[in-house]
Order: sequence, then C-alpha cells, then structure tokens
Amino acid sequence: MNGLGITLRLKRFFDHASDTAIIVPMDHGVEGPEYVELEDPRQVVSDLVNAGANGFLMRRGLARFTAASYAGRAALAQRITGRTGLAHRDKEQLFIASPEEALRNGADAVCYTIFLGGDHEERDYPLMGQTADTCSRIGLPLLAEIFPAGGPDSVAYDGPYNVDDLRVAVRVACDEGAHFIKTFYPGDAASFARVVAYSTLPVLIAGGPKADTAEEVLAMVKGSMDGGGQGVVMGRKVWQSPDPPAMMRALVAVIREGMDVGPALRIFNAEAAR
Repeated sequence: MNGLGITLRLKRFFDHASDTAIIVPMDHGVEGPEYVELEDPRQVVSDLVNAGANGFLMRRGLARFTAASYAGRAALAQRITGRTGLAHRDKEQLFIASPEEALRNGADAVCYTIFLGGDHEERDYPLMGQTADTCSRIGLPLLAEIFPAGGPDSVAYDGPYNVDDLRVAVRVACDEGAHFIKTFYPGDAASFARVVAYSTLPVLIAGGPKADTAEEVLAMVKGSMDGGGQGVVMGRKVWQSPDPPAMMRALVAVIREGMDVGPALRIFNAEAAR
C-alpha cells in the first residue's frame, strides 16, 4: 500500500473525474540541438497548462527555468536518467540525479528510463530496484519509462517492440516498485490491451515515432485508450505541433472525454485556425 506522500503526489498527475493523465515531456534538450522549441519554452508551458496538461516531465534545469509557468498549476516529474546526444548509445541510460534531490526540488515524481534485456541490464536492473526503494522511503512516486531492448532493427524509444516483450517490461516495472508506467504503444488497441492486461499499474503511452498529421496522433491515442491505457506521456507530438495548445485540447477530448478521432480532429483544426 502506498504511503500518504506517494498517494497525494501521484494524484496530482491524474484528472480526478476521468482518472487519466496527460504529461508532457520536455527533457529532450540534452539529446541534440535541433529542438528549437526548447530554447525558451516558458510561454508554451503556460499555454499547455491552460489547455489542460496535468504535468510535465523535465530535467532539473529546465524545471527551474520554467517554474513560474506551471508552479501550482501542474505536476512535475523530474527525469533522473539520461544520455547525451553526443554519445550515440541511446539504449544505455545513466543515473544522473537522485530521488532525494528531486524531492528537494519540489518534484511530484521521478522518472527513469530502462531498456530490459540489453547489454546493461545487470547494472540497470538493480539500480531500478534501489531507486524504487528510495522513492518508497521518501514518499515520492516513481514513473517507470520502460522498454525492451528489442531486436537489431529496433530504434530506442520508437521500436518496433514485440508485444510479449512489452508485457514483460511493464510487469517488471510493477513488480519492482514503480507507481505508474510509460511505455511503447504497439500499434493497435488489441495488442496494447494485452500489454495493459499484464500490468497492475496505470499504463501511459510514449509519443513514439514521428507522425505526419494530427489525425495520426489522435488515432494512436484513441487506440491506446480503447486498449485500456490511462493517458499519455507525449512531448514532441505536442510541442512540435503546428499549434501545441490546439493539440492539447484535442488530446483532452480523446483522453478525458472519450471522444472519437473525427470530432477531436475538428477541435484541433478549429483551435489552430483561430
């Protein structure tokens, strides 16, 4: 059973009426110079909060820089793992911050990334367990961003990943002490339902591969909800959208209101046309 601190902080990420979460990662800046949207995202952060974002996933520096845009209005998950874009070893994550410092920073959760079954599992798996123990001790929820290592053709974060491997990944997160999960959407509601069925925790989907249209984004999210997901941890598909607040309002319609893709797309188009 979760302690009071974990229960209260975890609830900050979820809409009370629908028990769903829309979390926007903005932790990509260390990966490469191409994310011009992150040069000064303070207005975008404020706009996304106004449009319905429940929380943000950031590294400590950007969380501090943008604090006035979300403080008291949206939850913060601090990322504690990473790998720079200069390393070119995407599936090897390093622990670069601690849960204790994240708690002192005011974070409502911490997020680590782990790729299971790869060359670094012997190091990363125990660190995941130790992090879960620390989070339990200090009352801080743990968001597990967890993926299989995948086959030789899989791209870190973007797959493709085998559904059975995804089932193992989410169960590892559940059984080793996470409190909610971010993972890959396998492409259709039925496959994702199999992943969710093997989880004892809320499962949120990552943004995944680049999409060409807003309709593709909304169709993916709708499929995840139909498969039993409880929301998204989606960054680039939101803040690289032609109109980030419009995309957020369309996501709110699908995730919280259960709206179909067509009507949600009309919301996006109408908002973007203003």
